[in-house]
Amino acid sequence: MFDVRKLVLTPMAPGRDTEFAEMLEEFRSAGEIDVYKGHHAIAWHGYAAFYSLLSQMKAGGYPTPDIVPMDSYFIEANGRMLGEVYIRHRLSPHLENIGGHIGYKVRPTQRNRGIATDALKLALQELRQMGIERALLTCADTNQASARVIEKCGGVRIDDANTERGPERRYWVSTVPL
Repeated sequence: MFDVRKLVLTPMAPGRDTEFAEMLEEFRSAGEIDVYKGHHAIAWHGYAAFYSLLSQMKAGGYPTPDIVPMDSYFIEANGRMLGEVYIRHRLSPHLENIGGHIGYKVRPTQRNRGIATDALKLALQELRQMGIERALLTCADTNQASARVIEKCGGVRIDDANTERGPERRYWVSTVPL
């Protein structure tokens, strides 16, 4: 497990094209092309396009009016890009069922090392600094790894949402450290 003091959330910024391409290739090689879908599918066209989209989405309302303000980070340790975290400043009706306040992904070769758990703890601290005392997190009912991460961070499961892609687990997680 990574020491949370060594793991950092670094705001996404221009100029990370090569590192991002390496991470994309890792997802692609693992057959995980669905990690970037919807508006985020533009990531497959390269980091510059992806960063441009995220920059426009930051304030909310783009590319569709229901997009809420959010911050986008890379999960890093020792200068290496390990994954991504998205922190949404509020919930929309859609995010109440799928997505919640925080979304995260860890590159395949870095999984099962505590990275997602530690990154989620850092993201919860960010929400706390925004004045949000509890966060809604969701994951597909079939995503046991994500469910374990959320539960390790104190997630209390509430009613599931029935979505077009199947049941979505929903959890409330305190942003106050355990």
